[in-house]
Amino acid sequence: MRKIVLAGGTGHLGTLLKDAFLDLGWEVVILSRQRNKKEEGVTYVFWDGEHLGTWANVLEDADTVINLSGKSIQCRFTSKNKALLEYSRILPTDALGNAIAKCHKPPRLWINFSGISIFTGLNDLQDETSIAVGTGYLAQLTRRWEAAFSAFDLPDTLKVILRVSPVLSKQRGMFAELLPLAKWGLGGQVADGRQYVSWIHQQDFVSLVQWIIQQDQPRRIYHACSPYPVTNATFMRVLRDHVGISFGLPLPRILAHIGSFVKGVDPSVLIQSVPGTTKSTLEDGFTFKFEKIDSTLANLVK
Repeated sequence: MRKIVLAGGTGHLGTLLKDAFLDLGWEVVILSRQRNKKEEGVTYVFWDGEHLGTWANVLEDADTVINLSGKSIQCRFTSKNKALLEYSRILPTDALGNAIAKCHKPPRLWINFSGISIFTGLNDLQDETSIAVGTGYLAQLTRRWEAAFSAFDLPDTLKVILRVSPVLSKQRGMFAELLPLAKWGLGGQVADGRQYVSWIHQQDFVSLVQWIIQQDQPRRIYHACSPYPVTNATFMRVLRDHVGISFGLPLPRILAHIGSFVKGVDPSVLIQSVPGTTKSTLEDGFTFKFEKIDSTLANLVK
């Protein structure tokens, strides 16, 4: 039985992957800061995400380790939150890298999640071959996160950076938050609506992770996003079309700043463009089930 270890795998994306690999008959181990967590068919192991400990034993002879650790970016970028955002990404990455280096039978593959937000604020579309880094805090945070991962030389373990865009899902995340707003007539564009939105359907997200694991020699970087990002204005218009609401109250820039403050998030999350697309997944043979925003939102609204 093949074993997969999900570090920080108790969140929404970790749950999607856990369920998918259980269905495939894999042994699923989740490294979690929650003590005494139990679930049939899943092994939960406590770790603090910082220091080496007995948790490292579960990495022995694992097929794949996926690091999903990281505090949500849905917060204000205060000094305290910036420290938490950085520590919650870099410290678990360092801990896993050091643990894998000490394994007698190290994992075959280590996938470290990153963010498409490395391109925040750029104007042109960016794929896996791009060397540009965006402007602002999130882009620099993601750059440091990837540098921590790349610093480890692990000759017996394949390493992949997976830059994840917003995963569209009925349960949680961007789509789940926007759907009721669209139904209430509040689903208009934000600011001028020209900012790019990168996204991926939850089914394609899970399928892409499984596909990467199946590759004998995966590339160093893949983007978990549709090849066809859209502007915020287009995203909201298509959402309104499928909800059946013709009008959506727009959110001018000044109100976006006020709304961000009330919601407790940084306004850049709403206003800045994230022009991420994917090229390597297509070239290497991955097939998206939901490539375009129209079919994606039609599926999710239904």
